[in-house]
Amino acid sequence: MPVSFYGPGSVRNNALPTTILQPRIQFQDYQFQVRLPAGVWRWTTRADVSKATTTFEVRDIVSPYGLLRDSIPIPGDVITEMANSITEIQQQFTPSILLAPTTLVFTIDEGRGASTPQTVLVTNAGSFGSLLSASVVSSAPYVYPTPANVSGLAFNESGQFGATADSTNLLATGSPYSADLTVQDPNATNSPQVIPVTINVRSKAEIDTDTALLEFNAIKPITGAFPPVPSQSFQLSNTGLGDSVLEWQIQKVSGVNWIASVNPIYGLLPGGQAQTVTVAVYPAAGSLAGTFSETLRITGYSSNLQLDVEITLTIT
Repeated sequence: MPVSFYGPGSVRNNALPTTILQPRIQFQDYQFQVRLPAGVWRWTTRADVSKATTTFEVRDIVSPYGLLRDSIPIPGDVITEMANSITEIQQQFTPSILLAPTTLVFTIDEGRGASTPQTVLVTNAGSFGSLLSASVVSSAPYVYPTPANVSGLAFNESGQFGATADSTNLLATGSPYSADLTVQDPNATNSPQVIPVTINVRSKAEIDTDTALLEFNAIKPITGAFPPVPSQSFQLSNTGLGDSVLEWQIQKVSGVNWIASVNPIYGLLPGGQAQTVTVAVYPAAGSLAGTFSETLRITGYSSNLQLDVEITLTIT
């Protein structure tokens, strides 16, 4: 039975603050009619988009005898077409998945564990009044989303999830690794959407130095400050494979104050490269004669995790 569809009539909220330039649409009305032997039935199907979930209702029913009253029965064919009108409108309120970025690349050290999460923005690019509730599924255990669901996104609204790569059980010899993150909502027009993920796994770095000991000597003055003590240096190197990167830092174990400076105290070293580290000491006035020691501890994710360089100061 043919039903005439007259399209939406947008009804807008009139009680709006003056600072809002365009009012928010609260609902949309769609007019339908069906012709029977007794005459034409007309009604309005309303889509209310002001709530978290779009609702639909049939209202303002006009029979061939005038505005519908309780005493006027509605033919079954008309009731069927009223239900069909809701279905027809519902089909227009469909979400669509828009992702940014559409690919992900991780670079992480062998066996180090979870990476810093990368953020993926999920936007409902569907029709006005639609709601997007997307789930995210990974194809591999070494890539996982958090959270795994981004729900309740209205038209043009965005949510996000974090994607993390885990290298605990990954080897550099198998790099690169691949996985897919599938974002899906069965109601979306373009579901599913797939984000390809690439994981580059670097070999472990290895900390090394050209010496394990720096020895400083100072002569105690009769009065006043100590004369300057020449600084000394050592070579810090990453003896790991060329694809490794050592993210290192140096700390004093005991925290003595006669080590005036260590420069630099942190940095990045690709495999096979070295960094000069300069140490300066300055004994405090009135320091006693004797030999004093401190340990500089070099740490960083690597096969040996840490290495110490001993610093001694002998005052005579």
